[in-house]
Amino acid sequence: MLSRFRITLAICVLLGGLSLALVSNGREGFGWSVLNELAVFAAAGVAIPFYYDLFLRDAERQRFLAEMNQLLDDRLPVREGDRGLTVHAQGRPSPTEKAAFIAGANSEIIEVGISLRSLAGLFVSRPERDFTGPVRRLLSQGVNITYVMADPESVLLGEYGRSIGDPHLPQRAADSARQLLEIARGFESEGHPGGLRVRFTRQLPTAYISIVDPESETGRCRTSPYLAGVRRSDSPVLDIARSTQPELFERYATYARTALGDSTPVDLP
Repeated sequence: MLSRFRITLAICVLLGGLSLALVSNGREGFGWSVLNELAVFAAAGVAIPFYYDLFLRDAERQRFLAEMNQLLDDRLPVREGDRGLTVHAQGRPSPTEKAAFIAGANSEIIEVGISLRSLAGLFVSRPERDFTGPVRRLLSQGVNITYVMADPESVLLGEYGRSIGDPHLPQRAADSARQLLEIARGFESEGHPGGLRVRFTRQLPTAYISIVDPESETGRCRTSPYLAGVRRSDSPVLDIARSTQPELFERYATYARTALGDSTPVDLP
């Protein structure tokens, strides 16, 4: 209501000012001259803000909103995946999703973790189609897979186990290593061009890392931190694509290479 009243009043003042300006224009005398000046001033003073409010302000508002939307699109994309980052806030993805993550590997996969118990469980407790089959296909295509885990004899692992209330962690890690080694030997007997290796690192991994094709532009990484008081299955998982996040990807790839370089082959009876 107020907006309509303002518009009506502005139109009346504008028309009145123009009318008085036309009537007084060309008339002789001081009074007519003053009236003409006041009429022109009134008409111009109302017309300029009126037309700005009616036409220009909306145009400027639309331009401002368009620029703001463009800025938000550049800095805050709707989907995280568009920026090469995907967060699984609910925790560890399903076995079939994990198999899909590594399925596109062309040359190499490196996985680093403290005990890799969940990984070993995928081979021994899940149907072959869920994980063992996809890994076999990768090996048959010449992809090399390396699993790096903490050495069960490491003092660091023993201290870490006690700090989180799991004094049997070194033994659990040894059991996982034995299971993975048996699986590796089984694949080796099948004669695939690609190989599966299991190694111990003297370091204590601070996060789970899965690197697919670390030297390729199409490389990707999956990582999950070890959070005290949070179950591993509930820890958030982050997927990183090298093509769109090269610097972040390279940091994790460097971490994986360092753990691999400071590792030795597992040789259990």
